[in-house]
Amino acid sequence: MRAILVGTGPSLTPEAIHLVNSSNVPKFVCNLAFRDVRPDVFYANNKEFWAIYGKDLKHCQYPKYAYCQEAMEYGAQILKGEWKPSLSQDPEVLHWGHGSGYELLGVAYLAGVTEAILIGYDLRFPKGYDGKNQVAGGDRHYFGEYPKELQHWAKLNIGPEGELNGLLECYKTINTSDLGLRIVNCSPGTALDFFETGELSNYV
Repeated sequence: MRAILVGTGPSLTPEAIHLVNSSNVPKFVCNLAFRDVRPDVFYANNKEFWAIYGKDLKHCQYPKYAYCQEAMEYGAQILKGEWKPSLSQDPEVLHWGHGSGYELLGVAYLAGVTEAILIGYDLRFPKGYDGKNQVAGGDRHYFGEYPKELQHWAKLNIGPEGELNGLLECYKTINTSDLGLRIVNCSPGTALDFFETGELSNYV
């Protein structure tokens, strides 16, 4: 089964949003992208996210998932998780990976997705970010910046072009051949370029 997985990187442009919303391909959406892309399945892993945006999701009828107990108040199903490499093949367990985008891939895989088309998966901070000088907005997310409670700025292992090397290491543990999973990242300029890359319009 093919599905579109929607992150919040700046590659999620208005044009990309239009393409995704015009498609009949199932959509797995994480974090604040739910405001612009109509999800078939939603995931957010952060309790601060649910505290701020849960009220906006509470009455949405699509399946919602999280691993923090606080999300239950807003109708989310709580997934058991553990820190292990790659994606879980146990339908009762989600492998954590330092971010909703990574874990959304695990949710999609456990739902039967065999071809994951990624958009908004840039995995970069603004160029030149050194872990100290925080420049909110612009190159972090397609919508600008989260409230302060959700501004998780990594302090270590950031590449010279803003690559999120720590998070990229999680993705590198995914052996797509072993999983029977095809991943195509359609996020232009992505640092997550060791999977297949492509044009979004060819997959929606």
